[in-house]
Amino acid sequence: MRPERQDPMASATTGTTLDVWVDIVCPWCWIGTRNLTAALDRLPGADRVEVRWRAFELRPGGPERPGLRLAEVMRTEWGFDEEQAAAVVTRVKAGGRAVGLDLDPENVRPFDTFDAHRLVRLASEHGAAGPVLERLFHAYHVDHAELGGRDALTALAAEAGLDPAATEEMWRTGAHADGVRRDRELAVEAGVTGVPSYRVNGGKAVSGALGPDELLSLLREAERG
Repeated sequence: MRPERQDPMASATTGTTLDVWVDIVCPWCWIGTRNLTAALDRLPGADRVEVRWRAFELRPGGPERPGLRLAEVMRTEWGFDEEQAAAVVTRVKAGGRAVGLDLDPENVRPFDTFDAHRLVRLASEHGAAGPVLERLFHAYHVDHAELGGRDALTALAAEAGLDPAATEEMWRTGAHADGVRRDRELAVEAGVTGVPSYRVNGGKAVSGALGPDELLSLLREAERG
C-alpha cells in the first residue's frame, strides 16, 4: 500500500481524485487495496492521484463486540444454504490468494465498524491511513482480533505508527464522528450500495471487486477526460 497517496484529508494536487468506499469487515476491500496499489504502480504520474478513503458501514448499528462467526451469519441472517455459503468462502479465499492474502472468511466475527472508520480518518490527518487500514484489515481477517473496543483500536493504530495520545484525544472529544456520517451521505449521493466502490473526479461510482487492469482503465479514462 502507498500511505502517501491514501490520505483523504490531504490537499489535492492538480491531478485525479479517487474516492474509495471501504469497510474493515469486507475481505474484498482488503483485496481491493492490493489491486489498487498494483494499478497505481503501473500508472504514469500516479503521485498525482489523491486517494480518499471513505467509510461505508456494512452493518451500521451492529454489535459493538464481535458476535456470530460469518459462517453462522450467512446461515442465520442471510439465509444461505451450505452450498451457497461454501461458494462465498471459496471465492473469497481465491481472491485473497491472488493478491497474497491468506483469508479465513468463515471465522471472522462482524462488528460495528463506526469507531474503526473514525480511526482511519484520524490516521489520514497524520499521513498514516494506509498503514492503519492495513493493520486493521490484518487484525480482523487474519488474527480474528476483537476490534469493537477502543483500547484494541488504539493499540493497533499505535502499531501502525499513530500516536496513542492523538487517538485517545479523538475518543475523548468525539472527533471524526461527523466525517464518518458524511461519508454515508456521500455514498447515497453517489449511488454506492456495496463495497469496495470507486469514484473518479466526482463522477459515477463503480462498485465491485475490480482487478488491477480494470482500476487502471478507470484512472486512465479520467485522465483523458
